[in-house]
Amino acid sequence: MKTDEIRTRFLDFFKARGHKVIASDSLVPQNDPTLLFTGAGMNQFKDYFLGLKKDLKRAASSQKCLRTGDLDEVGRTAYHHSFFEMLGNFSFGDYFKEEAIQWAWEFLTQELGIPKERLQVSVHVSDDEAYRIWRDKIGVPERWITKLGDKTNFWPSNAPKEGPNGPCGPCSEIYFDQGEDFTKDKHRCSVEHDCGRFAEIWNLVFTQYDRQEGGKLVPLKQKNIDTGMGLERLACVVQGKRTNFEIDLFEPLLKEIERILKIKRSPRALAHLHAIADHVRAVTFAIADGVIPGNEGRNYVIRKLIRRAIWHAYQLRPENPLDEPALFQLVPCVISAMKGGYEDLAGAEKSIEETLKGEEERFLRTLSTGLVLLSERMKNAKEKGRRKLTGEEAFILYDTYGFPDELTRVITEEQGFEIDQEEFNRLMEEQRKRAKGTSPLVQSIFVTSEFDQRLHSEKATTFLGYETHSAKVKVVVSQMEGDRGIVVLDRSPFYAESGGQVGDQGVLCSKDFEARVEDTQKRDVYHLHYVRIVKGRIREGEEVEAKVDSERRNAAMRNHTATHLLHAVLREILGKHVRQLGSLVHPDRLRFDYSFSRPLTEEELLKIEERVNGEILKDTSVQKDTMGFEEAKGEGAIAFFGEKYGENVRVVSVPGVSKELCGGTHCERTGQIGLFVIVSDGSIASGVRRIEALTGGGAIQYVQRLRSQMGAAAEKLKTTPSEVVERIGKLQERMKELEKTGPRAGVQVDPKEALARGIKAGGFLLVTEKLEGASRDDLRRLSDQLRSQAKKTLWLLLSHEEGKIYSLVGLSADLKESKIDARELIRDLAALLGGSGGGRKELAEGGGTHVEVLKKGWPSLVELTKKYLAGKG
Repeated sequence: MKTDEIRTRFLDFFKARGHKVIASDSLVPQNDPTLLFTGAGMNQFKDYFLGLKKDLKRAASSQKCLRTGDLDEVGRTAYHHSFFEMLGNFSFGDYFKEEAIQWAWEFLTQELGIPKERLQVSVHVSDDEAYRIWRDKIGVPERWITKLGDKTNFWPSNAPKEGPNGPCGPCSEIYFDQGEDFTKDKHRCSVEHDCGRFAEIWNLVFTQYDRQEGGKLVPLKQKNIDTGMGLERLACVVQGKRTNFEIDLFEPLLKEIERILKIKRSPRALAHLHAIADHVRAVTFAIADGVIPGNEGRNYVIRKLIRRAIWHAYQLRPENPLDEPALFQLVPCVISAMKGGYEDLAGAEKSIEETLKGEEERFLRTLSTGLVLLSERMKNAKEKGRRKLTGEEAFILYDTYGFPDELTRVITEEQGFEIDQEEFNRLMEEQRKRAKGTSPLVQSIFVTSEFDQRLHSEKATTFLGYETHSAKVKVVVSQMEGDRGIVVLDRSPFYAESGGQVGDQGVLCSKDFEARVEDTQKRDVYHLHYVRIVKGRIREGEEVEAKVDSERRNAAMRNHTATHLLHAVLREILGKHVRQLGSLVHPDRLRFDYSFSRPLTEEELLKIEERVNGEILKDTSVQKDTMGFEEAKGEGAIAFFGEKYGENVRVVSVPGVSKELCGGTHCERTGQIGLFVIVSDGSIASGVRRIEALTGGGAIQYVQRLRSQMGAAAEKLKTTPSEVVERIGKLQERMKELEKTGPRAGVQVDPKEALARGIKAGGFLLVTEKLEGASRDDLRRLSDQLRSQAKKTLWLLLSHEEGKIYSLVGLSADLKESKIDARELIRDLAALLGGSGGGRKELAEGGGTHVEVLKKGWPSLVELTKKYLAGKG
């Protein structure tokens, strides 16, 4: 039985028993700031478990999950994953233990046909009710029912003694007996022992207590059922495999890894192959849900997974290490394997590939540099009789050079070294304290308050903002502290921030009361108005007039409609694979993040701007329709992967140009946008770019400002605005002539002496000069002199002046057709020096601010350059 069929059978089974099948939530929790990633099926039902929402009694889902608590185990064991699917059925104050147990047994033994004698169960030591149901109702022999304690059979684990406070309860777990031959330890093996023979396949959680201070367990008025069953592990059992990585979802991926890396499967290679397959699956889904590799929070988790996968690939080819991006080629295979459950994933394929490829390129450079530096540090330590690196050495590799600390740990252990982990942890903690702000994430997913309880006792806020900017409304809930607080209305014309569009501002007022609405946010189905009292006081039940700041709203509408046009035009000009990855719709500006692997040319930017303004000039009517989700998709409306949509959706269309699912506010006609101007386009991550633009009055002011600045520049240059560029070009030519012929101050280096000091590296001559106090012009002048005299030579010139580092890499003219590329080397060096670099193949320049690296790490920079040349010889 294929994994897709198992997933379908599970959902159909519970649908037939009165459960509403709910689509998987995004890996990025939409309304829960307490979580980095969705890690369980119950996460999206938090408000139902808390009794805050009551419109659903039974639900079932197959939830995509991401957990990183046991990354070191992924690949080493049969069942550990970072990304997996969790099947679950849930009851919110409806059925309880007997039905949950009965249906679990029925699904496994009758629907899937697993022999009863291959199943065993565990219950909490205090849960006599569950024990009797298993024994008397289901007929499981007593010898197959094991009573266990708080650690394994209570949720959360050890909650009675350790907390956290909140809803909790005992568990009953179902195990599959893989047979005596599965382990050598036949006599001691049971569900209590980690021998591997008994695979836990389903955990039934009976949420029946409220854990309070001191460990007191108070029975809940609403008892809930929360079950979780790993789809991959269940497929492993049903398909008769020994590990999850042998099921039908993984086998094609493992073969593709072998093909791409040009290796053969072997016992030594399995752990690496399994880890790569797991991590690439996780990264594929996370990027599809809008998580871009970065240095903070969930973005860093994805970067970490990519780097771990690259390191596993690197280790599979020790004689011929990976030096070019390869893992991005696995994305189509992942998408093909998962299309049965996630057909929309295919629309993100190209952007996922580009993002992953860019991240691979960046890390392979970091890896090459880091390995040289780490090897050097271990060599120095060994010469001093040490088998231990200081915490500071490991921290500098991580903090200054971007080399992952877990790789430092793995590599040093392989070489018989250890790290002063205590010192490293102390330095990391100091860095965290220095970092700006603190994470809003907390441990418990059950965070609530009296305000939440009162809020969810009210009906949903009715949004009036599509039709009007003002209305008479009633205050239903308020929470004030001094003159500031939150107000919830029964109806509201204020748009609550969502879909990238910021919340409205305005006024709430009555005869004796006035409050300034400074922001509007959404919590579930409620609009929260953040207010500052101007006069009087707020009273629940009182009628007030709600008035939106119309000028601000209209400016946001112009930017939102322009964002839709921009999205459509980008897909038209750059290709249908371009995907929106984020946006900001603000009254002052718009920001659009999209998937694309290279900078746009000036010609492309002009064409995009021209096409958007062309649609504005047509003054086309903007249509807003409500229809069924499937109908909207059938009409070609763009839905965003990872977003959750109801049965009915709002579709915003500019006929013949754009059609998107969107709940934001929009213009009535495109002509109301007025003018569209792109201010910037730049990279914000591997394979991700950001356009910032202005519309309406903001765009007009921008153009006027540019005209004023151009006029001022023309006046300074004593020419007309139309001839400014030509005038600057002539001045640049004059400056070059002066550099060649005129006297100048600066650092003087004899090029012949510099060449004489050069060293051989990979069949080339390498000239390295560190010039204290030299300017960028000094480096360029020396580079020109070297080029006129050198043959088969590469030069690395560095200096620092007033806290800034200047770097230059140049090639002699005869190396122009060689494999050496000055841009590659300058990027690696600039990254170490805390800056960036670029240029041409034969001449590239960079900068930086890490002066201490230049002072202390000059030999390492030279070694890196030598290694680069050796690889090109």
